[in-house]
Amino acid sequence: MVTDLFEYGDILNQPLEVFTGKWKTIRSHWHYFTEIVYVITGSMTTRTEDKTYVSHPGDMIILHPRQIHSFESQPYDGQEFFCYCVKFDSQLLGSTIAGAPKLSKILENLRKNEKLSIAFTKDQLSTLPIQKFLELSLEEYHSRKFGYDIKINSYLNIILTHLIRLWQSQGADVYSIGEIDQFSSKDFSILEYIDAHSSEHLSIEDLARKCGMCYSNFAKQFKAQYGKTCKEYIEFIRICKADTMLLYTDKTLDYISQETGFTDASHFIRIYKKIRGITPKQRRQ
Repeated sequence: MVTDLFEYGDILNQPLEVFTGKWKTIRSHWHYFTEIVYVITGSMTTRTEDKTYVSHPGDMIILHPRQIHSFESQPYDGQEFFCYCVKFDSQLLGSTIAGAPKLSKILENLRKNEKLSIAFTKDQLSTLPIQKFLELSLEEYHSRKFGYDIKINSYLNIILTHLIRLWQSQGADVYSIGEIDQFSSKDFSILEYIDAHSSEHLSIEDLARKCGMCYSNFAKQFKAQYGKTCKEYIEFIRICKADTMLLYTDKTLDYISQETGFTDASHFIRIYKKIRGITPKQRRQ
């Protein structure tokens, strides 16, 4: 059975996590946390909805909430992969002056700018002791002494302010007011619903009704908020799940197409090539 891409995290009771990583591969997934990964040794390939990034020692990548991503690591300069990773609820981040948007809102708005890279090089980060900040954050996280979360958030605020300034230097408007999220509440999330039911027939009209919206408004707002039409998003979720089966099982294309919600193998192959640029057979090889 195909596993959901959604990675549950207790964001209410544990809104912050700091750890090190030595993984080989991590399959496609998404979560409500913001995540930063800083490479110490080795090399890491990150795949998101539509881009691939390769990070080397001293490079860092930031993954936005609800952004589908996967990781693969490789040795580099004779050293195995090792990184620092922080997952956090961006709502905990501060703002600058009264009336200015919180950093969480700025990050959410900037995510919609497709021209901005989520990957940063060692040279772009050279003015900050980021590795030291992350080492101190890890120490604080393990100690759990009074105010450990305040200290970690202070390091995160400095790091993220630096990233936002880099985006701003690339022409990003950090003070623009973004769309209100009309697709999530404490009781329902359209993305979780699509993830959980992607192997079934999904009607856009039914999804619109679940959000209390008419079809045309739902379609317009979905594209504005997530950068894809709802149909494109559903197809992408199905392809991500198919990737896991292609890479880690020997199931036939007929079986994979049925399990992931495609009409048949030919439909699966056509959509896979449209999104990935190669055939499922080439991906498996």
